[in-house]
Amino acid sequence: MKKVEIQKIVDELEMRFMDTTVYYNKITGEILNVQDDDFRIVEDDDFEKNIENYPEWQREHLKKVYDLLYNDIDNYIALPNNFEIKDSDIMEEFIDTISNNNKKIQLENCMWKKGMYRKFKDKLIEVGLENEYYKFYDEKLKEIAIEWCKENNLEYEE
Repeated sequence: MKKVEIQKIVDELEMRFMDTTVYYNKITGEILNVQDDDFRIVEDDDFEKNIENYPEWQREHLKKVYDLLYNDIDNYIALPNNFEIKDSDIMEEFIDTISNNNKKIQLENCMWKKGMYRKFKDKLIEVGLENEYYKFYDEKLKEIAIEWCKENNLEYEE
């Protein structure tokens, strides 16, 4: 079994999408991003008959998705998704670390309003905490990745 490269997992966690599940192949170390539509395609009864209708790059990907579902399911582990990682929680944790009360209040005022994420990021730039936030954010994702490895009995390297 291959050791997990933590930064590779962190990079994937940074780019989470709602309709995509990211899988880690614990044998090869390969990352497989699977959209909900990919599952629909390979679960279709005529998938094997219709595979040639897709471009070459998509055929290769769909074959891996098919293997994930029907042949190698025990080799793949899903990474944490948007339901398990809440950016808003990380934002609140970061706000709790700020000692400058004025900056803290300005960031708190961005929370739980329409356009929260954009407003929060704009405010980070305005108050000069953008770099600190992204360091904090990356550290949180690294902690999540390490915890994920431990929960799945995977050896990892930082």
